[in-house]
Amino acid sequence: MQKDAPHGIGPTLHGIVGKAVGAADGFAYSTAMKPHGGVWDAATLDAYLENPRKAIPGTKMAFAGINNAEERKILIDYLAAQK
Repeated sequence: MQKDAPHGIGPTLHGIVGKAVGAADGFAYSTAMKPHGGVWDAATLDAYLENPRKAIPGTKMAFAGINNAEERKILIDYLAAQK
């Protein structure tokens, strides 16, 4: 994951922890994600990664989620280290 990587299917996730939800410059967010508000912290990421469509109804995210809490924690720790 590169710091200045361009957006792909989703926004670049480098430095996502601590940033506002739906606020990556230059990414076309869904109408559900853009106004959602909040910050991507460990709790918000955990809920979203477990079930994106439940956490933010109407999201375009096609990913079904990660059921395993330990796997989510490992991913969140990795994302937090990308500064």
